[in-house]
Amino acid sequence: MKEFMLFIRNEGNPIAELSLEQQQEHVQKVGNFIKDLVEQKKMKAAQPLEMEGAIISFKNGSFIDGPFNETKEVISGYYHILAEDLSEAVKLAKSDPRFEDGNWRIEIRPIMKVEGIN
Repeated sequence: MKEFMLFIRNEGNPIAELSLEQQQEHVQKVGNFIKDLVEQKKMKAAQPLEMEGAIISFKNGSFIDGPFNETKEVISGYYHILAEDLSEAVKLAKSDPRFEDGNWRIEIRPIMKVEGIN
């Protein structure tokens, strides 16, 4: 099994336009999706991310706060999953029920294993 990070991306809060009942249903559907992947031993971790944060960079010998993204898209959460290959990771991502409730994107990245780290 290979490890993958799935970065959940969106602009604003896609479920904000839903009724409170629909929002609760959304949370339940996504929670069940995560629970199912845990039971299948495909999910290592999943968490939402807070909207607040910082971007730092290092250039010409000093740190710079920013530049901040020009886009309104943010990474709002992540899944750390196990899959046989990228194709299976994509398939798992496509089965995320959040796609039923708004405009979401999921970036799928294989985790590179480097000897001596962790």
